[in-house]
Amino acid sequence: MKLNIEQLELKLKDYRRFTATLLILASYLYMGAIINTYIRQSPDGSSLTLLAFATTFVAGWLIFQSHRLKIKIQENERV
Repeated sequence: MKLNIEQLELKLKDYRRFTATLLILASYLYMGAIINTYIRQSPDGSSLTLLAFATTFVAGWLIFQSHRLKIKIQENERV
């Protein structure tokens, strides 16, 4: 049982790291979309905006999964 809790905690840390990485990537993509749309007029801005929002959506999903994993860890520690 202890090994299972440790594995879940490692998985939780990985989810949090990957979420932070995705949010950083989404911010870079969004800044690139703004630059391509308003500063240098090019048609790539809409695709970069879409990628930024998709990346943010995946990060939100990982936050939700990490919250569920945290609850599961707490339930396993009580037993």
